[in-house]
Amino acid sequence: PPSAVIGAGLDPPAGPEDRKALDAIGIPETFLLYVGRIERNKGCEILLRYFAAYLADGRPPIPLVMAGPAIMPVPEHPLIHPLGYVPDTVRDALLAHARSLVVPSPYESLSMVLLEAWNRGTPALVNGRCRVLKGQVERADGGLHYGTAREFAEALELLVRDPALARTLGAQGRAYVDAEYRWGVVMQRIESLLAGN
Repeated sequence: PPSAVIGAGLDPPAGPEDRKALDAIGIPETFLLYVGRIERNKGCEILLRYFAAYLADGRPPIPLVMAGPAIMPVPEHPLIHPLGYVPDTVRDALLAHARSLVVPSPYESLSMVLLEAWNRGTPALVNGRCRVLKGQVERADGGLHYGTAREFAEALELLVRDPALARTLGAQGRAYVDAEYRWGVVMQRIESLLAGN
């Protein structure tokens, strides 16, 4: 029988997310965001190590906000904000207002949180050792990827120092979602598959 990779459908955001939910919990204006379980298998141990090296190198500081349950210790640091589980309103606002989403996992088949960030025009910084994430970012031109601590630091510094570049990458990610993951596109693929085309 015929088969195809269909993909998931995403609705456009209902409107711009305001910052009230973030202001209420003290989230700064500019921040790097991680969303998901905080665990070694998701690449969080290496992310925290690379982030510490970035700060120690005297590069422009940016807080790392981590939203999700922690399955491993998170170091206490004034620029690391582990939030634990957050309600959808806070999660949506975080995804909309981050300077960049970071996806450090070496094992991803399809990162829904990456698509959700792009859906809100937020760029991504992903683990380039994961071929799927690297491929997604390159096809969308919606962010940067890294393989080493130095590449992580240089990519993050670029996103911090150049907000216009971050906005452009985020807009390109949003255009990719518009072209590939809207329900109309997904349903068309399903109908085409069922028709045997």
